[in-house]
Amino acid sequence: MKELVLTIKNKSEVLYLRLSNILYIQADGNYCDIYLADGGVLNTLTYQRAEIAKMMDEQIPEGIRKRFVLVGKSYMVNTDYVLRIQPSKQLLTFMVNLFGTTRKVTIKVTTKALTKLAEEMEMQTDEHAFRTP
Repeated sequence: MKELVLTIKNKSEVLYLRLSNILYIQADGNYCDIYLADGGVLNTLTYQRAEIAKMMDEQIPEGIRKRFVLVGKSYMVNTDYVLRIQPSKQLLTFMVNLFGTTRKVTIKVTTKALTKLAEEMEMQTDEHAFRTP
């Protein structure tokens, strides 16, 4: 099966990102950084998070698009990698298993956003069997 790719175009380049390699997207005003599961970071793309979400909506089938969840005002996360949600500590931890190694990545997110993410993931788990990235 061919892997799905998100295409992001701007004036100077075209990016082709495998969906399975996108860990999370962090927005800061009119810019976004895309953090990759393989440890890479695409810094300072001149797009707002909403613009990247719109590109995803246009390019990715809905069932797969649901794996990418908006978390608060700053993040869009790939739920395939979520390991732990700790609203009381304002921490979201991802588990990445690539190239024979396992690593954890933790980001700080608001309690309200993490509570909402936990609820959304519970609904996804109810709808689908647990999946492995």
